[in-house]
Amino acid sequence: MAKLKISVHPLFIIFGIYFVLTGKVFSFAVFTLVAVIHELGHSIVAEKLGYRLKKITLMPYGAVVSGEQDLFSYSDEIVVALAGPITNIVTALTFVAAWWFAPEIYPYTDLAVFASVSIATINLLPCFPLDGGRILLAFLSRKIERKKALKIVKALGYALSACLFGLFVYSVFVGVNFSLLFFSLFVAFGNFSAGKESVYVRIFSGVNINAVEKGREIRKVAVTTATPVKALYKFVGANDLAEVSVFNEEMKLTARLPCEKTCRLLQLAKPYLTVSEEIKRLGFDR
Repeated sequence: MAKLKISVHPLFIIFGIYFVLTGKVFSFAVFTLVAVIHELGHSIVAEKLGYRLKKITLMPYGAVVSGEQDLFSYSDEIVVALAGPITNIVTALTFVAAWWFAPEIYPYTDLAVFASVSIATINLLPCFPLDGGRILLAFLSRKIERKKALKIVKALGYALSACLFGLFVYSVFVGVNFSLLFFSLFVAFGNFSAGKESVYVRIFSGVNINAVEKGREIRKVAVTTATPVKALYKFVGANDLAEVSVFNEEMKLTARLPCEKTCRLLQLAKPYLTVSEEIKRLGFDR
């Protein structure tokens, strides 16, 4: 898996101080670990599709990922957004299943199950920076212009943030609930940054000479003229050298790309077009 940068948002630090002052350090550590596992679920699935997370910013109730969106299809965007909550659900179910065989671990893992289910559920809310907001944006973008879809999702987010803040104000008179305040700020921050940061980056940015200085095997990959460029990411990693042979439906060789042209193809090609289309567009057939 590609190297991942992790940073901490100031709001997350404030959230941590609150947990320390209330004597819930262990709970904070468990929720932080579950949030990181959640984002690693995104990262693994994204990398399988030929993309990777560029950076994770830890925030209360989850994390924000950043990168470049322009190459990402709406279908893949939905799949990767769902990967985080699904990872949490699988984690929770794994612990629950383990209770049947080793019930003595229940006192040590019940909080991890609660945290996993909570983060999965919260992240499916239809607002930024949560996964539900990304899923809703992708669905709406299929029907209407992306900018208009983004405005709709942000409006929902601000409405939810206002409702949460209202509930916090109400709690002041009946029993202060600071979690509502943190969640309100979390959603507000997410909506403010939505559109300025995106989600994933192309995993292949070029082979670093240092990666081959001590010697490296050259991979040989065979595809058809109808194979999308994106499929090559499954065989060629960020620092791999590869030669690509392209065959037509009759299994006749139509093109053979040496390492240099393969690198350029993976750097410059539009991932959802076919290999043969991009070879012609980039002039590699000359």
